[in-house]
Amino acid sequence: MLVLVPLSMREALAEEKIIAISFPNSSTIGAVTTSLNQSRAKGAEMGYKVVVDDPGADMNKQINTLKTWIQQKVPVIVCVTPQPAVFESIAKQAREAGIKWITYGETLKNQDATVGYAQYDDGRRLGEYAGQWIAEKLGGKAKVAILGYQKASWGQLRGKGIKDGLLAKVPDVEIVAEQDAINPSDGLNVTRAILQANPDVNVILGIEDPATEGAYKAWVASGKDKADPNGFIGGMDGTIPALTLLKDGGTVYRASMAIPLKGVGDAIVTTADRLLKGENTGDTIVPLELVTEGSPKAADYLKEQGAL
Repeated sequence: MLVLVPLSMREALAEEKIIAISFPNSSTIGAVTTSLNQSRAKGAEMGYKVVVDDPGADMNKQINTLKTWIQQKVPVIVCVTPQPAVFESIAKQAREAGIKWITYGETLKNQDATVGYAQYDDGRRLGEYAGQWIAEKLGGKAKVAILGYQKASWGQLRGKGIKDGLLAKVPDVEIVAEQDAINPSDGLNVTRAILQANPDVNVILGIEDPATEGAYKAWVASGKDKADPNGFIGGMDGTIPALTLLKDGGTVYRASMAIPLKGVGDAIVTTADRLLKGENTGDTIVPLELVTEGSPKAADYLKEQGAL
């Protein structure tokens, strides 16, 4: 249900220089929290109040909040769009109300800019790295499980990138499972079931490090050697547990595509600021960085998140 806001309050909200961010599941993903906290800090530095709404996986709740923001005439909306086609009309309403619309990690027809990533390209880089490792260490043969997220277009793009990159390097690998998992509990439960059905799976790649963190726990709990020289687990986003495993080394967790978290947080605010100043900002694409086992980059990204 929409909340009716008096005109005077709406005008005050518009004048308050608010950047409103709608980010499903943001409170459950540590890397995202770091980026959004940086947005708040950067916003305060530049005279903006950054507000964040986490509707979880409830898209109707997300849309209702967006409609309330439109009614309140906040100056800028930054939105993660799980199903882009569903959000086109909402974005159009916002822009018709004079609100700048930034799509996070995706592109809409009705938008002013994108802040995000090259989802397919970043996924492909992980797949290629895993494929090269399989070629060098295992003679190009492996049994692979991919943990994706088909419910969102960004998940589809990352998953396709991983698969394409992997097969480009090692076309003879056997992909025995492709299932959705984006959080630790899903990663644990899905991987447990995969390993029960396919105990010889030795490569697990995921579109989210929280899922592959769960996969690593399932790997160890199943009795597999955590340092198996023939095993490979890799994910994306660069979370603290994943980066810690990579920094310490000596396990099957061998790679993560890490997000420059503070750079993304800054980009949200600076892109919004340029739009409000009438500048033709264009999209801001922040490339992820491949961090591998034992790389000093793991410590750098951990420091960015305050974990070292």
